Amino acid sequence: MHLEKLLDPFPVKEEAILVAQSIAENPKFLKDLWEICISNKKHSWRATWLMDKVYDIAPELVRPYIPKMIKLIPTLENESKQRQFLKLISAEPLPDNISGDFINRCFDFLISSTTAIAVKVHAMQILYNFSLKETDIQNELALIIEEQLENGTTGFCSRGRKILKKINCQ
Repeated sequence: MHLEKLLDPFPVKEEAILVAQSIAENPKFLKDLWEICISNKKHSWRATWLMDKVYDIAPELVRPYIPKMIKLIPTLENESKQRQFLKLISAEPLPDNISGDFINRCFDFLISSTTAIAVKVHAMQILYNFSLKETDIQNELALIIEEQLENGTTGFCSRGRKILKKINCQ
């Protein structure tokens, strides 16, 4: 399987699911997919989208890459890759040795007015997940979420209110 050729032109969702199924059945291709994800090649963000599709089918194959994604986030500038990696990270328990740079970057995403909504939502979820271990950040997180609700989209506000409710119940 030549993954780069499968990513250009952009596969439709149904094609991506078939490719992801093939990777799930042949995990040796996951390493190749990861190499494309972290490259600076033109369509590398498409590989991150495909990684998400593999996760939907076989999350256990993608889990070993979560720490690598966490390590990349503080310096990653590609918004599409940020969105997909944060989505995957938010779906998993955070490792115990999470870096302060990663957490700070998630806060930066959350408070920035230029961050895409999906990136903000996933960053907010990650910060909440982290706050379950480090409860001393819950007040700061709640204040930021409340401030962001004023200008948030429907999706952002929905997730924000759910997280605020959980924080207030603790």
